[in-house]
Amino acid sequence: MSSLSNEVSLTENQFFVILADRNLTEYEQEVGLSPGSGSFESRRSNVLSKLRGTGTTTKEALQNVVASFEGGEIEVIEYVSEYAFAIKFVSKKGTPASLEDIKKVLNEIKPAHLEVRYIFTYRLWQDVKATLLDWDEAKYKTWDWVRTFEVTLNLNITEDGSVYFRNTNDGNAFIGFADGRPIAKRMEV
Repeated sequence: MSSLSNEVSLTENQFFVILADRNLTEYEQEVGLSPGSGSFESRRSNVLSKLRGTGTTTKEALQNVVASFEGGEIEVIEYVSEYAFAIKFVSKKGTPASLEDIKKVLNEIKPAHLEVRYIFTYRLWQDVKATLLDWDEAKYKTWDWVRTFEVTLNLNITEDGSVYFRNTNDGNAFIGFADGRPIAKRMEV
């Protein structure tokens, strides 16, 4: 019965692009893509972006297409007099790993007379300095980390100094490093 239940679940997954694996080639063919050789996640993103990118290209359609790849918040900025628009990656820092796929799909769905620009956000030095305990700690970090790290406030430090993990991003502390060892660091307001 357990084996049958697993097989039923796997079969049900094939009805949803975001979960499909065995039927992914069929979904790709339905939307006019060549069967991919990349990861399932990348192939699913391509199919979803094609499905979301059909019809009139609006700001919302562009946001939906990019969100299917990036999974983060983006902003579409219009430059009407310049016949251009920009995709600004707001919630995630740095250059997205799927940027080439995003560019390819946007070039297919955007009106031909419009130019696409991309705006990336990175960390400012004051953000880095507030996160590191001291500059010696920077030697334990990569340059990519310094430019793109995300501060997640999923720790809470109580008045008596106890540290608790929170499943939400609304705590008052994050993990910092001292001499290469992780410690809880209260966020300075």
